[in-house]
Amino acid sequence: MKTYAVHVGYCSQYDPDRVEEALLRGLENVRLERPLTGRIVIKPNLVMAHPAIATEGYTRPEVTEAVLRLIGRRGRSVRSIDIVEKSGLGVTTASMFRWAGYRELARRYPIRLHAMEEGKKSVVVLNRGRVHRHVTVARPMAERDFLIFIPKLKTNVLSHGYSGALKLNIGTVDGRERIAHHHRDLPVKVVDLLEAANPDLIVTDGIRMAFGGNQMTQGGGDVGVLVVSTNAVAHDMVCCRLLNLDPSRIPHIREAMDRGYGPASFSQIRITGDARVRDVQAVTRKYHSGFMPVEKFPCAFKIVSGEPLCIGGCHGIFLDWLHMVKDRKPKLLRRFPRLTAVIGKTDRRIGDGRVLLVGSCASASPNIRSKRIVRIKGCPPTHKRIVWDMMVRYFLLAPLVRPSLIIDGFVLYPLKKIKGWLVNL
Repeated sequence: MKTYAVHVGYCSQYDPDRVEEALLRGLENVRLERPLTGRIVIKPNLVMAHPAIATEGYTRPEVTEAVLRLIGRRGRSVRSIDIVEKSGLGVTTASMFRWAGYRELARRYPIRLHAMEEGKKSVVVLNRGRVHRHVTVARPMAERDFLIFIPKLKTNVLSHGYSGALKLNIGTVDGRERIAHHHRDLPVKVVDLLEAANPDLIVTDGIRMAFGGNQMTQGGGDVGVLVVSTNAVAHDMVCCRLLNLDPSRIPHIREAMDRGYGPASFSQIRITGDARVRDVQAVTRKYHSGFMPVEKFPCAFKIVSGEPLCIGGCHGIFLDWLHMVKDRKPKLLRRFPRLTAVIGKTDRRIGDGRVLLVGSCASASPNIRSKRIVRIKGCPPTHKRIVWDMMVRYFLLAPLVRPSLIIDGFVLYPLKKIKGWLVNL
């Protein structure tokens, strides 16, 4: 029976020297299965980085710098190093590179920053895909020889409270493919993408973890660990345990286990390192994931949850928006208008004064009798759509409604997309 090693080591500071030492200790116990050579691609988590309102939910550059030093030490015949990413919320990845400190890395190391929406792409056929038969990925990702994931240890209400190496794969696709099946099929979608981007090395930034709310704007707390593995499933199973979560109850991890991408149980995992699991659990026990039924979120809205229950779709994305407000503008929760928000299709008779229908299924509810109905379209609607519609319809300015981000999302991002279309003609 094959065993999988996962190293959990102490690292308490964002100092590249300290992180490199912890990483090298990890690789003494976790051996690479493929040579660190040729065209190397690094995929961090830069879904959102902003110096004022998104400070905890991204992979810190100090951890990525330690990985670059590792490549310099152990790499052989390295032809190129590409850092590939696609940010979230419909803002430019170039801005995330800048705000997260990755442009400074590019000035000091021989790397290329590849923003997927504006760079060259390749189509990868999936032989084992269940909801995707093919996906479009960044060309360096498709042509790589060695792939390194550097996730952020954090919670995510769209994936049952945990985001790690497997969920990081969502950032390997763009456009319609990214939002397609981002609903009740999300666990299957995440595992399908492993066929296009299955990491050879995972190094998780757990020096501080992000927790308790929106995946982009939530706060953080000290944990002081670096997690190293060569298997994404084993890595995520151990990280779930560090966060006092049961990985068998996280659907995308369960899906990956069932499809044979890693261990089928903890009996196949060997945990090494100087950080004891129970000690880390004692720290993370005070950090709540923020995952809950959306109708239980305390606010002035009356929320009616219908079917199907889409944690990765309408239910989760609207909950994520509510957390975004709570994270950075908690006083705004008390100024919410009195209305009924319907998420999913329901047969309940709703005749309240103002009704908000979130997503396509809610719009199909047969017994909505209100004359003041607002519809947020999409299956699911994007974060950007919810932020925009709630601002325009109800004057609710979410924390991300800032001049710099509005210009970035509605002016620069379309231009970057046009550039990407032109270079891929």
